[in-house]
Amino acid sequence: MIDPSKVMGALDVAQYLGVSRQYVDRLVRSGKLKCQRTSAGPIFMETDVAAFKRQRLQQAKRDPRVRIRK
Repeated sequence: MIDPSKVMGALDVAQYLGVSRQYVDRLVRSGKLKCQRTSAGPIFMETDVAAFKRQRLQQAKRDPRVRIRK
């Protein structure tokens, strides 16, 4: 179970999603990934990041062009 109060930095999110930090920034700018801006940089709720990852996986499963690694 995910602790709803856990926060993550951009680098943590990038590692969790398996993408670059720059791609995380792009997701935030496009509004696809929610964050809270602070003076130290963006922070992310782990629940939001996990929900985003689940949603992306569901989209990938429906797309015949995508191969999912197990």
